[in-house]
Amino acid sequence: MSDPQLPTPDPRLPTLDPIEPPKRALFTIFFIVFIDLLGFGIIIPLLPFYIHDAAENPMKVTLLFSIYSICQFIGAPVLGLISDRHGRKPVLAFSQAGSALGYALLGIATQFHWAGVSTALVLIYLSRIIDGFTGGNISTAQAYISDVTTQQNRSRGMGLLGAAFGLGFSFGPFLGGVLGKNNVSLPAYAAGVMSTLAMLMSILLLVETPRRRPTEAGLWLHPSRFAPILRDGMLMQLLLISFVSMAAFVMMEATSGLYLIKHYGFQPQQVGWFFGYIGLVIVVVQGGFIRHIVKRRGDWPAAVWGPVLVAIGMLGYASTAFKPGSHALFLVMLFGAGAINAVGRSCQQPTLSSIISRFSRPGEQGVVFGFYHGMGSIARIIGPLIAGVAFAYCRNTLPFILAAVGALACAVWMATLRRRQGMEANA
Repeated sequence: MSDPQLPTPDPRLPTLDPIEPPKRALFTIFFIVFIDLLGFGIIIPLLPFYIHDAAENPMKVTLLFSIYSICQFIGAPVLGLISDRHGRKPVLAFSQAGSALGYALLGIATQFHWAGVSTALVLIYLSRIIDGFTGGNISTAQAYISDVTTQQNRSRGMGLLGAAFGLGFSFGPFLGGVLGKNNVSLPAYAAGVMSTLAMLMSILLLVETPRRRPTEAGLWLHPSRFAPILRDGMLMQLLLISFVSMAAFVMMEATSGLYLIKHYGFQPQQVGWFFGYIGLVIVVVQGGFIRHIVKRRGDWPAAVWGPVLVAIGMLGYASTAFKPGSHALFLVMLFGAGAINAVGRSCQQPTLSSIISRFSRPGEQGVVFGFYHGMGSIARIIGPLIAGVAFAYCRNTLPFILAAVGALACAVWMATLRRRQGMEANA
């Protein structure tokens, strides 16, 4: 149920002379990213099944999310900077090889019966560490598209990358559910095969870019670069809203599968299909529906009402703990809450990014969005840890309740900022 939202590209990065993309370059990178993220999506819903005592120790599950995010937070900027110097193609191939190794190790850890339970647990965590450090390649793929496109055709390239991102997260969980029905190790191996295929496509089909624009990572890593952001009250509040929103989302993401297993005995196939359904809703909304809303109403209404829908969805999840009268009613409540949550998240995230971009100074867009995505990564570290502690309370629904409170706080916060902006505009 990971949020299929790409980083917002900075249109003000240093400009190269107009060039035409190498033949079939955009579609090649589309298929590479799609296959790569298809493998990633396969295992996300199944992480609770890899921990033998997940129901009694939810923190072991949520740590899998946090550890991956910590490693990706460290690894992604490093990969970006290396790709600036040594090329996009070798970095993409290296990162996909690392992901393949991590998935293979996850399959080995869960397939065999080890003498000690701790051995399997260490191998599982090690697999997520490897994949986290090497798997932060989306920014490199985005940089590749920036290298081979002009201002005129860049939006098409980024649209293809966004489609690959969303489709991988939508179909991956469905496939993971099917493959994991009888053997939870099989999806891990399948994900490894996907990453290996992506690596081979990068090596054999991808054309190295002749010129490279610097990635956003290089524009914000030094603390002195984001000092002006901290002094901008409006911009900093928007960034904090994005941080709270992401933390709320990942609290649900890290524990919803565990909750469905513990309370309703969901099997890998059912969990995978539910996650895939949520991903499909997000893709549909972000792929077209949100554009019509923004065109008619602007960004602010969606950014305000989106988190309200998220909160309603979170409370809908929590309501299923009270054992509805029939299994059919439970499924209606569950899938209805999931859809509402996904629609709200899909309305809020891209419009909030757009508003942040509008309040960023022309020469600081790369720094602002580097800081924005850095804060998002930290939220993906902290959110699962809070959820792991809270899972034991309120019939295992406290993570959803806390997420709902956080989402409502963001809605009120955004409404206050919108009102202030209106007052200043009329002053």
